[in-house]
Amino acid sequence: MPARFRVLLTPSFQRDLERLPTDVQERVLNGIGVLETSPFAPPPRIKRLKGKGVGQWRLEVWPYRIRYDIEGSAVVLYRVRHRKEIYRD
Repeated sequence: MPARFRVLLTPSFQRDLERLPTDVQERVLNGIGVLETSPFAPPPRIKRLKGKGVGQWRLEVWPYRIRYDIEGSAVVLYRVRHRKEIYRD
């Protein structure tokens, strides 16, 4: 049985998710299901980002990106935004 990770949502992630259209919200939630079993999956959908700060990993749910960190057995989701906006924080 594959290792299971807990997915934790930050308030900023929840706000971002609520602002998305309903069909996009469903796609994002389906994408999060992948993180419960394999947050280290290979590119291109999941990629480790260079640099410092929060959200050192990203999951692609076209055209949106989910920024997250892995802390032990927990996956902490920080932001979900359009690909043109996500890296401006």
